[in-house]
Amino acid sequence: MRARNGSTRTLSLQHRDGRHAAPGRLTVLWIAGWSVGIAAWLVLSFAAGAAPMASPVAPEAAKPGSGTAPSLRQRLKPTTPSPSRSALTPVRTSSRATLKAGAATDVYRMFNRSTGVHFYTASASERAFVLATWPQFADEGVVWRALSTSDAGTVTVWRFFNRDTGAHFYTASDSERARILATWPQFADEGAVYHAYPDDAADRLPVHRFYNTQTRTHFYTADEAEKDLVLRTWPWFAYEGIAYYALAPSPGPQALARRDAFRLVDQATFGATPAEVDRAVSMGAAAWVEDQFARASSGYPKASYFYESLDESTNCSFSAARDTAIYRCAVDQLTLFKLRAQFFTNALSAPDQLRQRVAWALSQIFVVSGMKDPDMETAYVQARWHQMLADNAFGNFEGLLYDITRSPAMGHYLDMVDNAKADPEEGTEPNENFARELLQLFSIGTYELKRDGTPLLDALGQPVPTYGQPEVKAFARAFTGWTYAPYPGMVPKHDERPRYYGAPMEAEPSLHDTGAKRLLMGLSLPPGQAPDSDVRGALRNVFLHPNVGPFIGRQLIRHLVTGSPTPAYVDRVAAVFENDGTGMRGNLKAVVRAILLDPEARSVPDANPRYGRFRDPASFVTAFLRGAGAQSDGIWLDEVTRAMGQNVYYAPSVFNYFPAEYRIPGTDVVAPPMGIHNTNTVLARSNFVHAMLWWDGIERDDEVPGSIGTHVTIAPWVALAADTRKLVAALDDRFFGGGMPPATKATLYDTLARIDDADERARTGLFLVATSFQFQVAR
Repeated sequence: MRARNGSTRTLSLQHRDGRHAAPGRLTVLWIAGWSVGIAAWLVLSFAAGAAPMASPVAPEAAKPGSGTAPSLRQRLKPTTPSPSRSALTPVRTSSRATLKAGAATDVYRMFNRSTGVHFYTASASERAFVLATWPQFADEGVVWRALSTSDAGTVTVWRFFNRDTGAHFYTASDSERARILATWPQFADEGAVYHAYPDDAADRLPVHRFYNTQTRTHFYTADEAEKDLVLRTWPWFAYEGIAYYALAPSPGPQALARRDAFRLVDQATFGATPAEVDRAVSMGAAAWVEDQFARASSGYPKASYFYESLDESTNCSFSAARDTAIYRCAVDQLTLFKLRAQFFTNALSAPDQLRQRVAWALSQIFVVSGMKDPDMETAYVQARWHQMLADNAFGNFEGLLYDITRSPAMGHYLDMVDNAKADPEEGTEPNENFARELLQLFSIGTYELKRDGTPLLDALGQPVPTYGQPEVKAFARAFTGWTYAPYPGMVPKHDERPRYYGAPMEAEPSLHDTGAKRLLMGLSLPPGQAPDSDVRGALRNVFLHPNVGPFIGRQLIRHLVTGSPTPAYVDRVAAVFENDGTGMRGNLKAVVRAILLDPEARSVPDANPRYGRFRDPASFVTAFLRGAGAQSDGIWLDEVTRAMGQNVYYAPSVFNYFPAEYRIPGTDVVAPPMGIHNTNTVLARSNFVHAMLWWDGIERDDEVPGSIGTHVTIAPWVALAADTRKLVAALDDRFFGGGMPPATKATLYDTLARIDDADERARTGLFLVATSFQFQVAR
C-alpha cells in the first residue's frame, strides 16, 4: 500500500482584509437582524403641474393598417388630421364596468394617433368602446394594475378631461385635484377611475409622471426602461417624479415561457444561467432537450487519468518535493483530488449539462464509493467508473446493467470480483453482496409495484415481496466466475491477477457455477452455460421485470424534478420505459425526455405544496455559483459539500449519501437529500454562501498550475443595487426565473431597502436569496 500523506488539506476561506477565518464561524446573525424591526415607509410627495398633459411612449402600438410597431418618434406625431374643436369630447362610455370591491384591475393604455397623447382606463368596457368607436386609438395593452376600490393605505386616482386639448389628466393628489377644479374650468371632472398606493413596496411599481411642454399634456409610465428612454431622448418632457405606486401586470405569455424555460434548465443542469435560459426560451423545451442529448460528453478522459496503477513509482510519488511533477502526479493520479475538482468544473461550465446531471443521478443509484479502501480512492479507478455512467446515461438500461456488472470498480466494491462457486470441502458459498444490491437497489426494489409506483397488495392488503433468499442465492451463483482483466501487455504469473480497473472484468470459467438457477418470475437459467451467458440471462431476467420502469423512473424523477411525483407521473414515465414508441424497452434517453417534458414537470407548481426537489449539497453549491456568475477551478469545493453532508464520490454506503425514500418527519413528502439536513449542514450552507460573498470565496491553490480558486464577482450586482427594485428583480430572474414567491420577495425588498450601502445591499441580497428555503427547494 502507498502513502496518502498528500491527499488532505484544510480549506482556507479568506476575509477581504486578508485575515483567515475558520469555516465553522457563524456570521449570519447580524444579517438576519436586518429582517426585523419597524418598516419605515418613505412618504412621497406629488408634484402638481401648472397644466395638464399627455404624451408619447408605450409598449409599441401598431400603426394603422400595419403589423409593425411604430417608433417612439412616430407615436409623438399625429398620423391623422387633428380633430375639430367640437370633436374634443370626453372619452366616456355610457356605463362603467362594475368591479369587485378591493380587487386588482388591469389599467389599459391607448395611443391617440391624431393628438399624439395617451389615454388610460381601468374599465374593460370603456377600453372596448374606445377601440370600437375611434379608429385613431391604438391599443397598447395593460401597463399596470390598480385597485377597483379604496382600501387602507391607498389613494384615489382622479381623472379630468381637458376640453381645450382633448387630453386627459390624472392625479392622486387631493390638493391638486381641488386646485384644478377651482382654477381651470376647461377641465371636466370625471371622478375616481381607480385606486393606488402612496408608498413603495415589493409588489408595487412606481408610476412616473412627465409633462410634455410642447403639447401641454402629461404622460405616465410604470416601465423603467421607457422612463429612461424618455429622459434620454426627449428634452421637452419634464420629469415630475412618481405620481403613485401601482401593481405589476399579471405575467404575460413571455414571462410565463421564460419561467418555464428557467425551471427546465434548473431541472436538467447543475443550475440555471441566463444564457442557457435564453437558449431554452428561443428553442422551446423539446428542442432544447434534444440539443442537450446531442452534446459531446465532457466526462473524465483517459488522457487526464492516465496512471493506471494503484501504487507509487519513481515518477509518481508523495515522497517527492511538493513543487515537482512527481509529487503532482501522486496527488492528481493516486487520490481523487483532481477528479473531484473536475466534477465541479464540469458541473459549473461544461456544455453537456443534462448528461452530467443524469450521470450524477445514476452514480447515486449505482453507488461505488471511495470509502471502501485506497483502491477506490485512485483517480483512474473512479474516472473509468463515472465515465461509464456518463456514456450510458442516454443508452439502454439493460446495457447499463451489463456494464455495471462487469465493471471492476463495482466488482471490487460489492465483492463480485473473484467470486467463486461453492466449495463444499472449504465450506464456502458465492458472495451475495452484488446479487442482493442488484435486486434491492439497482433494479426492482423489495416489493412488487404497479406501473404507477404504488405497492401491489395481496388479498390481505399486504405488499408482495419481489424476491426472497432463494433468488438472491441463485443470482449470486449466476455471477460467479469473474476476475480482473490483465494489465495491458502483462501475462498473469499466477491464478490471482493484479487488481486492474482499466478494462471490464473477464470470465474465469473454472470459478463459475454451471448448475441451473431459478430466478425471478419462475424463470430459470439452464445448466451448463458459460459465465457471460449466465450474466446476460440473469440481467435480462431482471430487466424484463415490470418493477424496473416505475422503480428506476421514480428515482430519476426525484433526482431531476420532484421528490413526491404523483402516481400518474410515474406511470407515464414507466410506460415510456416499457416502450419508447418504437417498441424498445429501457431507452434511457426516452425516459429522461419523458421526465423533463411531462406535464407535471412543465406545469407551474405554485398550488402544490408537495412539489419540489430539495437540492443536494453538490447541486446547491453549483446552482448558487452558476446563478451568481462565479468563476471557479473546482478545487476544494468537495470540502464545502462534505461539510454539508455530501462528500463527493465518498458515499458512506451502497445506500448513497441519504436514504432514497426519506420522508420529511410528520409528512408523507419524500425529500431524500433532507435525510442529511440538520443543524450543522444548515449552518454549513449558510457559511459557504457567506464566505463566497464576504470572504472573497476560496483562494487559489498555489501548488496547482492555473488555479484561480472560486470567486463571485460582486461588481455587477453592486451596480444593480443602486436601485433596490432592480436588484430584487435581477435576483428573482437569476435564481427563480421570475417565480420568487411574493412573500419572499416582499421580505427581501423590505430588508434590502433599509441598507444604504450598495455593496452591502448586493451581498446581503445574494446571501438571503441563496440561503432561503425557497431557493434550496427547486420548484
